[in-house]
Amino acid sequence: MVDGIYQITFRGAADWGVGMLILKDKTVTGADVAGVLYDGTYSEQGDNISVNLTLTVPPGVTLVQGTSPQPKEYNFDFELSLNKKVIETREPVLVQMPQGPVNVIFNCLRSL
Repeated sequence: MVDGIYQITFRGAADWGVGMLILKDKTVTGADVAGVLYDGTYSEQGDNISVNLTLTVPPGVTLVQGTSPQPKEYNFDFELSLNKKVIETREPVLVQMPQGPVNVIFNCLRSL
C-alpha cells in the first residue's frame, strides 16, 4: 500500500523545486512551493504504481523545465508509471512531461 504523505524534490533543465503529495484511497492531491497544484488518481499493479495527474499552474509561474510564465492559469495532464522500489530507496526517477523531462525524488514522510 502506498497511501501516505510524500515530499517530492524535482529538477528540470532550468531550475528545481519541492512539493508535497498525499496519496490516499487511489487519489492524489498536492502542491509545490511555486503554487502548482497536483490532482489525480493512482493505481497499483504488483510492484508498479501508475499515476494520472492534472497540474494547475498559476499565472506568472515558470516551470522547472524553463517554460515561460503565462498571464493566465493553465492545466496540463500527464501520466507516469514507477516501481514502488523508487519510493522506498528515494532513487531519482526521470519523468517525461509535456514541457520536457524532470528528475523526481519521492520521499515518504508518513504512511496513512
